[in-house]
Amino acid sequence: MRYLVFVFILLSSFLTSAEPVNLALLKQQIEQYQQSGEYLQEVDKVISKAHSYLQKVITLNNKKAHPGKLALVLDIDETSLTNFSKIKARGFCNLKNSIHQEILAADSPALKPTLNLYNYALKNNVKVFFVTGRDTSEKEATIKNLHMAGYHKWSEIYFKPMDYHSASIIPFKSSARKKITEMGYTIVESIGDQYSDIRGGYTMCGFKLPNPFYFIA
Repeated sequence: MRYLVFVFILLSSFLTSAEPVNLALLKQQIEQYQQSGEYLQEVDKVISKAHSYLQKVITLNNKKAHPGKLALVLDIDETSLTNFSKIKARGFCNLKNSIHQEILAADSPALKPTLNLYNYALKNNVKVFFVTGRDTSEKEATIKNLHMAGYHKWSEIYFKPMDYHSASIIPFKSSARKKITEMGYTIVESIGDQYSDIRGGYTMCGFKLPNPFYFIA
């Protein structure tokens, strides 16, 4: 009898081996990751690396007889601003209308490590550009929120067009960086919470921040 029970348990383990991680447990792990401070620590590690790289490029550029025009490109959500409290409140569901209303509220706080890097860039004559997946209908609220969070004196914000229908955000973000380079800037680094923020070229280096909350292709 014990042998049969063992075989049943063994067979059950094979039958359920392809089962995904339980969603409720995964949400709990994500909340713990954020609330424990580990998330912010990892953000800080990435931004510290970005800061060191930017500092080196600035130093080398300043030694040139004719220094070039340097630029920093930042994503907004979960890069420059944090929306975790809102993401948690809607159960980590990406509901388009809910997200739109959250953006219009214009009250998301800054992700402090990014804000510090932003201010460092401006103090060292590096122009900052935002390239965001937010669309043009959210422009006014976005500008208001960035000011409220402490971001001032950026050079431009590129919003996703209302008629953009590509399955991936990469073509839009890559095109925006191309426009910046066509203005004579060298983009030292592009920073975002999605791999789609740093793929597509037109940047010397890309830095990916952690984001287990959602995915954008």
